[in-house]
Order: sequence, then structure tokens, then C-alpha cells
Amino acid sequence: MPAIKGLPSTQQHLDIADIKEGLLVLKNGVVSLILETTSLNFDLLSEREQDAKILSFSGLLNSLSFHIQILIRTHRTDLSDYVELLEEQMKKQISEGLRKQMEIYIQFIRNLTVTNEVLEKRFFIVIPSSTGMSIRPGLFKKLFGKGKEDVVNVDQAIDRAKTKLFPRRDHIIKQLKRMGLFARQLNSSEIVKLFYGVYNPSRQGLEKLQITRADVDAPMIEAKTQ
Repeated sequence: MPAIKGLPSTQQHLDIADIKEGLLVLKNGVVSLILETTSLNFDLLSEREQDAKILSFSGLLNSLSFHIQILIRTHRTDLSDYVELLEEQMKKQISEGLRKQMEIYIQFIRNLTVTNEVLEKRFFIVIPSSTGMSIRPGLFKKLFGKGKEDVVNVDQAIDRAKTKLFPRRDHIIKQLKRMGLFARQLNSSEIVKLFYGVYNPSRQGLEKLQITRADVDAPMIEAKTQ
């Protein structure tokens, strides 16, 4: 919807100048890179394993010479695709007992989604560049609030930030891997979707559970006759 004449648009209230090449450019010239990480159930680990994870995380923090932000997003999840994959897998099973167990599990998932909200957590690490490159407003704008908007050379800001952000990204990914966690950089469309959900929580709707056919097939063991 176009902005009403005389009133500022929504974009003017946001700090985001552009999203390009998988990087977030703010209006003050700061460029940030966003990683999404996997997670682990800390409570299910043994005491020794918990101590090892804590030491690894402490080592990660102590190894940093730059700022990071850890973000956790919680949202409602749509499990319909997951149920469909389970139903497809159930039809392939030779064992009647295993087929029956999968049928019970599918019904449990369906009942769960009807009686309760299924929430999913997503974990992100934001790595910002250290300094911005925005042009300071002139005296006329400071006094009267008028004049040309601050300008950020997006391409120049991205080129300079890459030399800092990419080594930082690789370092974080390496440290997380030692903890048994895997991280990947969000691309531009994923960043847009992420911020759309932040600023429009009521319009976002249900998120699809991020699961593939390989995730469903992996734990299944098929009996083979000899």
C-alpha cells in the first residue's frame, strides 16, 4: 500500500537501508551478517557432556574480538507437511507392527496440534561490522528538520564489510562445530522473511516445520528378505 501523501512511509521508520548479497545494511552504514544455528537439548546430556559444552561455549566467547548478538525467535509451527511425510513413509513399511506404531504416532501429532500450540524456536547469531559509513546531516537539516535524507553507498559499505564479516563468520561456524552445532548464513530472501515476521507477527501466520524427506527416512530401518 503506498504511503499517504504528507505522511511518512513505514520504511522511513525502519533502520534498514537495504538487504543485499545476504547482508543487512543499516541506515547508519553498519553491515551485518546473520547466521542460523542448530540447537541441542542441554537437559538430556550427562553431567560430563554438559560441562564439556559449557567449556566449549566459554572458549567461543573468549575467542571473540568483535561483537555478536544472539537472537532466539519463537513462533507457531505448522506440522502438516511433517504428517504427510510420515504417512508416505508408513505406506512403505513391510512390518505390520511398525506400520501400526507409526499410525499411533501420526494420530498423536494430529491431536497435539488440535489441543495445543506447537512452538518452534530458531536460533540466530548476528555479526555486525564495527563502524558505519553514513553521511552526517547538514546544519540546515539539524536546525529545521528538512533537507536531503542521509545517504549510504550500499555497494561500497558491503564491499568494505565483507573483508571483516566473512572471516568472523568462518570463525564462529568453526567454534560452533566444536560444540556439535552447525550454522549457515541466511540469504537475502530469508533475511527479508525474518524481518517481515518481526514487524508483522499477526500477519505472518503459521511457519512450516523445516523438515525434509531425508530427515524422515533416516531413522527408518527396512527389513530385507534374503
